[in-house]
Amino acid sequence: MAKKNDIIELKEQLSAKKLQKLYVFYGEEEYLKEHYIKKIEELVPDCGLEEFNRIRIEGTPDYGIYDSAFEGMPMMTDKRTLLVRDSNIFTTRRSGTIVPPTDSQKAFWEDKFKRLSDDTVVIFCEKNVDARSALFKSAQKAGFAVKCEYMPENELASWAVRTAAHVGKKMDNSVASYLVSVIDPGLNSLTNELNKLINFCDEIIYKSDVDRVVSKSMSVQVFDIIDGIIERNSQKVFSVINNLKTQKESPFGILYLIYSNAEKMLRLKLGGVTNRNDALKVLGGSPWMAGKYLENSAKFDLPVLTRLVTRVPEIDFEIKNGRVSEWQALETYIFEAMSR
Repeated sequence: MAKKNDIIELKEQLSAKKLQKLYVFYGEEEYLKEHYIKKIEELVPDCGLEEFNRIRIEGTPDYGIYDSAFEGMPMMTDKRTLLVRDSNIFTTRRSGTIVPPTDSQKAFWEDKFKRLSDDTVVIFCEKNVDARSALFKSAQKAGFAVKCEYMPENELASWAVRTAAHVGKKMDNSVASYLVSVIDPGLNSLTNELNKLINFCDEIIYKSDVDRVVSKSMSVQVFDIIDGIIERNSQKVFSVINNLKTQKESPFGILYLIYSNAEKMLRLKLGGVTNRNDALKVLGGSPWMAGKYLENSAKFDLPVLTRLVTRVPEIDFEIKNGRVSEWQALETYIFEAMSR
């Protein structure tokens, strides 16, 4: 979750309708970013002239666009908003398509931050931020920065219980905790999956409903693959594989998750871990997943787990040298695992 004092201060600003000239929202929790951006925009009416008073820019290499946007003025009102998404100006390292600003671009932004206008609320919504960068510190000095982090699982579960109750649905805390543990992280994911359950279920939401309705994260679907390997049930395994293939998941990504799964089981096996609490201390994550790793580790012999882990670097080498395709490598790995 975002730093409590930041969120409290932001809420106080919004409640008092005292907006900063500049906001920077960053971090992994997209739901919170969008929530507070919407709240800020609600406090700055566009007077029906959205084209002039709601300026939105996706990250662009064209600094003329930024310059025009910053130097513009509101139309038929005393204030407007300027929302910049994924500018990457607060990054310091190049990574793929993410390119940090040049010295001249840094100077451009330093100048803009020093000359912020009273008639514009500037909002940056960023995925990639180095909070140690000079530009980020300049933005903090000129306005207000809020890091939006994922809420802890227990808070997400409580939020799900309250949200379900608000629409007349009852969900036990254990069911909510299970729901949170099997989906992709974040409030956006939880909101989408909870809405499915609310629309599907009658008065009570059961664990079986979660299994029936919810779209589980890929890392959780890999548990089904591991279960199929344990049972030597190729139909079960490749039903999941084919589903992931339909979802256009990377075969190497699936292979890596199976490897990661095996590596965690091996750690528990080598450590002699026999109860869920100790497994949770070793692996972290959710109690449900730690328990699942522990349960599965007991069903594998140590040499088999060791081979599942050490085989992946060999497969990676075979793929990189063109000896086998990624999908073929994944299928071979699974058949080898089931044969053991």
